[in-house]
Amino acid sequence: MKCPLCGMEFNPEHAQKACAGCPLAKGCNLVKCPNCGYEVPKEPEFIKKLKKKRRREDDA
Repeated sequence: MKCPLCGMEFNPEHAQKACAGCPLAKGCNLVKCPNCGYEVPKEPEFIKKLKKKRRREDDA
């Protein structure tokens, strides 16, 4: 995943949860960029799959 604010690429599984103190924390899909702290929504699984497929096609 790439942070739209600072450009750092990071694994969303290793990022901090953005809204730990929020009453909606269990239903929220935000993560914090480990570099700048910007709250970013997690990429949906289908987007991840499309990116992987695109990379494979570009490599071929």
